[in-house]
Amino acid sequence: MKFVDLQKYGFLIEPRYYFFGWTKEKRVMGRESAVKALLRAQKLLPAGHRFKIWDMQRPRALQIIMRESFRKRLEIHHPKANKAQIEKLVNKFGALPLPDKQVVRPDCHRNGGAVDLTIVNRNGVELYMGTDHDDLTDRAATRYFHNLKNPGMLDLLAKKNRNILIRAMSKAGWDELPAEWWHWSTVE
Repeated sequence: MKFVDLQKYGFLIEPRYYFFGWTKEKRVMGRESAVKALLRAQKLLPAGHRFKIWDMQRPRALQIIMRESFRKRLEIHHPKANKAQIEKLVNKFGALPLPDKQVVRPDCHRNGGAVDLTIVNRNGVELYMGTDHDDLTDRAATRYFHNLKNPGMLDLLAKKNRNILIRAMSKAGWDELPAEWWHWSTVE
């Protein structure tokens, strides 16, 4: 499997987990075939828009750190939840960090076939999506704003912008993770 640096393809890169101090790797790497599929999706964005990439290929050590951070955050946000309930929530937002030899799916972060991203305008400003990356609430669900009974103006804007992302990624063959609007995967 060949991994490539996404910076070389003109994406805006913001290596979140490097900024958090969870990894020493500044680059965002992805499987070459998946990066080509990402370029196809980017061509489907409105003129002047492009992707901001936070994460793609992710080693096991980073997954372990992420899950522990998610666990701590969820324990604070759900103080009455028991251990099993917290673990269920952690699993909703973070994959189990399997040993390398057990990771066979091409559409996962470990194999560079999943990406965490958003859309920016020609000035590099993120489109409003309703939550930040790695938001651990129901609002992070890809179609959360599609189901609101009385949406406000910001809710409608988030829905519109998520629809732009959904259309581009879906047409280019990417699959959404329903719990996280920013997470997309491909077997390419």
